[in-house]
This record gives sequence, C-alpha cells and structure tokens, in this order.
Amino acid sequence: MNVAVAIEPDWARMARPQADGYDTRAILDLVAQRRDPWRRRDAGGAPTLFGGRVAVRNRDFAGFAPPQFLPAPPDHPHLAEAEAILSAWPEVATQFPELVDTVQVWSDTTQTAAVTALRPGSSSHSIEEEFGTVMVTIDSPFGTAQALVHEMAHHKLRALGVSIERARRLVANDPADRYRSPIIVGRLRPMTAVLHAQYSFMHVTRLDVAVHDAPGTPDRLRAQAVYLLARNVPRMEAGDEELRRYLVTDAAGARFAGAFLDWSAEVLGRGRAILDAAGYGIPPL
Repeated sequence: MNVAVAIEPDWARMARPQADGYDTRAILDLVAQRRDPWRRRDAGGAPTLFGGRVAVRNRDFAGFAPPQFLPAPPDHPHLAEAEAILSAWPEVATQFPELVDTVQVWSDTTQTAAVTALRPGSSSHSIEEEFGTVMVTIDSPFGTAQALVHEMAHHKLRALGVSIERARRLVANDPADRYRSPIIVGRLRPMTAVLHAQYSFMHVTRLDVAVHDAPGTPDRLRAQAVYLLARNVPRMEAGDEELRRYLVTDAAGARFAGAFLDWSAEVLGRGRAILDAAGYGIPPL
C-alpha cells in the first residue's frame, strides 16, 4: 500500500522500515528533490534479483582492492539465497528493490566454504553519490543478505540528510567532536559516523532476529543467526549507549532518534533473549 508523504516527513516513522511503505516513499521523495535526482536504471540484459527489478553487475573502479577481492559472477547462486533470506523480514524484502536498482558483486579470496559455513560474514561498500547502488561480497549467503541490508540503510540515512562526516539535518553535534563507534573501534569518529554505524547495523541485527524467528527457517540458518547475533548484539548495545549519552539533535532529529532508540531497544531485547536461550551468556561490551 502506498501512503502519501509530505515534503517534510514524519521523522519518527523514518527510524525503522514501515509495513505500509511510508518511509520508502518518503526517501524516494527526498532523493527526487536532489539537484541531480535519482532515476532507476534498467537492467539492460544483466542478471537480476527481486523479479527483474535489481540488476547484478561487476565494476572495475571504486570497489574492493585486489588481490584479496576479485569480481564475482553476477549470476552466483548465493545471491538468490541472500534474496530468500531477506524474505524473513517482509518490510525490507519489499523496501530493498524500491531503493536499490544495482548490486555490484565481489568475492573475498580469503574466504572458503568451510569458513563461511561456520562464520558467515561479508564486506560491503556504497558511495553517497551513487544512490541505488551497493557493493557486496557474495561468499556467504547470510553474509550477503546482511550486506545488502547494511548498505541500503546507509543510503537511507544519507537521503535523510546525514552523511558520514557531517549532517544537513537531524544530527547537531559539532563535526569536530569525536565519539566511540560500535564498529570501527580503533579510533574515535564524528557522531554522524557513529549514527551511520548504529543505524546500518541495527538493520543487520533486526535481520538476524527475523531469520532466527521466522517459521520454517532451516536449522543451519538459525544457528548462523545466533552466531551473528552474538557478534552484533553486544556491539549494538555499546553503540546504543553512546547515542543515548552523546547524540545532539535538531527538532526533527529528536523525533527520529526517539523512535530509533525505541526500535533498537525492542530489537536488542529480543536479540539478547535469543542469546540467553542459546546459552551464550555474552556480557555487553
């Protein structure tokens, strides 16, 4: 169902994917207002995902560096498996092909099937000026699914006005100030970068929960979801604490952040319960 969106969105509804598509429509409206608005690109005969809506391609620049990373086959079977994994979270399975028209694929030569079966993961990247394009490694189906959601979330937050280094709206912290990132832990980062890390990985963590909880999830995927939650929940708990302590917002940002932190508490509470039931007993970072 399409819901009309005003020029000024309901910022609280932008914090999490909406079942009625409201946030998707708002983001598309925002990118249409840009000086160089986004226009969906035709697949042009490339392999596709999501019923022909998302093209899969290679690129030879601004991606991942060889020799560790090499272009992957655009018809690699892990891509279809990743798409199926996204179906565990219907709101995102619907949102992804609305906001992304191109997936560019790579392989990490350090990964093997034996490694990724036990420790699923991925590398990914996206560029602010290339809305609708994401770059992902395809060595692990679950890792690829996470990467798709992760980079889509970065594009969403940029469309809302928050870049990695500074913000046009929502975040009012001084760009020169530095804070702890939940992901890049070796150096302090601007609050905008901290929010990007938290927003994108909360999407990833919610996917992990959705896969674990979906009826009919194979035992292999459910076990991988628990492993991934054991990685992501403590990091997101630490990032959540950093935002609650230090995030400064404008009026729109207050509505967005309040709803985002409420959603985070919901997801992290469920994630922590899954870990406790699995006997992980992992303390917060």
